[in-house]
Amino acid sequence: MVSETAKKLVLLVLGLADGHIATDTRMQKLAFLVNQEVFNWVKFEANNYGPYSKELMKAVDELEKEGKLVYVWDNDGVSRYYLTEKGKQDAKKLLEQLKDEDEDKLKRAMEIIQRHKDDALPYLIAYVYKYYPEYAEKSKIKDKVEEWIRYYHP
Repeated sequence: MVSETAKKLVLLVLGLADGHIATDTRMQKLAFLVNQEVFNWVKFEANNYGPYSKELMKAVDELEKEGKLVYVWDNDGVSRYYLTEKGKQDAKKLLEQLKDEDEDKLKRAMEIIQRHKDDALPYLIAYVYKYYPEYAEKSKIKDKVEEWIRYYHP
């Protein structure tokens, strides 16, 4: 059973990112930042490439089965997430609900997505590793990311 909060996090992140995100890495890192800094809806754990949530990927699968999301690999081997019309309607309802419940939290989530949705992936990864080092402990790319941190976030 997929948690409703995990589905809400996917819809929120995609809704705030204009309905689409390219790469699993970007999706996981943006969701992680919104989760850690605002809502705390989903469990993330330290993984081979920094913070990762199995629950989030299960939510993606569930939303795809419900016809609210399309998850595809393009010819370049890049994964892409798109909200369908049904998904966009749900995301819009969620944004309205969050605005009514806690507008400050919604604003913080919007700021995170707007600030980071177009970041170069090395920049985004370095940001997450620098500010959340406990999630980088098991990383297979820690040495490379250390270089990115020195370059992007001295």
